[in-house]
Amino acid sequence: MSLLHARGAARIDCNLTPMIDLAFLLIVFFVLVARMGGDQAPTMALPEPHHAALSPQERVGRIAVNVLADDGGASVTVGAMRFGTADADIDRIAEAIAQRLRADPSLKVDVRADRSLPYREVEPALKAIAQAVANQGSGAVTVRVCALDAPGRRDG
Repeated sequence: MSLLHARGAARIDCNLTPMIDLAFLLIVFFVLVARMGGDQAPTMALPEPHHAALSPQERVGRIAVNVLADDGGASVTVGAMRFGTADADIDRIAEAIAQRLRADPSLKVDVRADRSLPYREVEPALKAIAQAVANQGSGAVTVRVCALDAPGRRDG
């Protein structure tokens, strides 16, 4: 016994007209609401952020004094000038630093020394900086000492 319809197999139809009408109504609604919202929005004075991470960093001038390991000793560079670490060179290093400090007393001094150097090789550069500050005569100067790794060696 077969349960077939008298008209044949049942057909499933889907009428999309009401769904299309609804989509157009929603589009018209959102267009009108968006237009009204923009016209009626009040002007607002928003606060300016004062967080340190959001403000541009001021550029601080620095004098880089590099103490590098040479064959059997060390050399000191101030900018593009290269000096030895003998007692006669300390005065020349001090004068090079003092000239830069006279031009801009707000400069900070960075001493960068090779980590493999003993202190006795770095000491002349520190003496020259102290002498330059004394010769320049403007008072305190900020000095920062950093250790550098030898070329090709990476820590960390």
